[in-house]
Order: sequence, then C-alpha cells, then structure tokens
Amino acid sequence: MHTIQELSCNSAFVLPRNCTFSETDWKALAPFWYPIAFSHQVTDRPFAAKVLDERLVLFRHSDSSIVAARDLCLHRGVALSLGWVENDELQCQYHGIGYDKSGQCTRIPPQPDAAIPARLKLTTYAVTERYGLVWVRLMDNGSVHFPYFQAWNDPDYIQVLPASVAHEAAAGRQVEGFLDVSHFAFVHTESFGDRENPEVPDYPVEQLPPGFHAAGCQHGEQLSAQSKASESAWV
Repeated sequence: MHTIQELSCNSAFVLPRNCTFSETDWKALAPFWYPIAFSHQVTDRPFAAKVLDERLVLFRHSDSSIVAARDLCLHRGVALSLGWVENDELQCQYHGIGYDKSGQCTRIPPQPDAAIPARLKLTTYAVTERYGLVWVRLMDNGSVHFPYFQAWNDPDYIQVLPASVAHEAAAGRQVEGFLDVSHFAFVHTESFGDRENPEVPDYPVEQLPPGFHAAGCQHGEQLSAQSKASESAWV
C-alpha cells in the first residue's frame, strides 16, 4: 500500500515519561518521520507502538485513515491500547471513556449527561501510510523531507517487506551498517560475501537537498560470478 494521505497532529512539546534522550537530542529527532508498524498490523483494534520513548496507540478508522495518539487515557492514565474501537471511537478498557479520531473525548459512560470540555483531548500525532508501513512524526515544527522510494511503484521491481528486527544499537550505527559496503566480504560470507573479493571500487554518490543517493555499490559472491563476463566483480 502506498498512500499520500496524512493526518495532522495536535501535539505540544512534552518529553515522554522516563525519556532516555536529552531534551536537545529528542527535539532534534522528533520532527522526522519514523516507520512504527506494518500497514497490515493496524486494524480496527488498538495497536501499541513506541518511538523515541513515546508510547503510542494506533487504530484504523472506517474511512481507512489511521489515528496515532499518546497511549494514555486522560481519566486514570490507563494504556488505551488495552481497550477497543467502537463506532470509529477508541474506548478505554477501565471506564469506557471514548475518544474520536481527532482525540476529542466524546463519551463518559459513568456520567452520560456530563458536559465534556474541549480540552479533554488526547495528544495525537501526524501519521501517514506509505511503502506498506505506517509512519508517525512526533513534532510538527514545519515541513520536513519524507523518504522517497521511487522503485516501490516501479513494475520492474518486486515489493518485499521483510520482518522487523530489533537491534540494541544506536541509530547512527545502524545507518553506518547499511552505508558501509566494505564489510560485506567478511560478515556476509554465508550469503553474498566473498573474502577473495574485498576491494571496494569507487562508485558515484549524488548529493541531494535532503541527503545523498549512492548507486552501483552492490557486491557479492553471486554477483561476482555473474559479472565475470563483464570483467567486473561489482555492479
């Protein structure tokens, strides 16, 4: 699934409880988009997720849009992900308090005739669905680049979404691991690595406004065999 629909947020800056980031780091990271679930995981049942130490609850509205909110009922602080969705509204498991897709409280079953103040509203976050993933943004401080994956809609490619993997590592190390092709020959010997072919030739890197694009840096034992006719072990 690839949609461009995006729901805005009503979040104000508040560090998550028990936040492990410094305030400076959290503010620097929060404005970006993060994939937090596969599209198929978010249904009409509450789904719990966590990003940058913020606990979130997600659910899919009947119009196919997705709601992302802080996973905290404003009544007694129970996780809303423990509840259910009824008539397109998120219901708290503890007292049945209900919230609509904007986060506004709409229902207080123990006091059905009580006036509900407008400020009784969940913190919601910008959310969009692209590349088979659900993405959220915790802080909206202006426009920010969204990762563009042109090949996703190219009929010459097959769309593949591998299972998620938990890594106990810093984000910077993760990025470095994907950018560093020189480790292929030594780490991935059971699949495509070839210790007899460790040299990394030059490859083009194009600088773009949001970052850069590198191409022609794939390497592997199978690729080496396939490319011998072209006298190149790299493609």
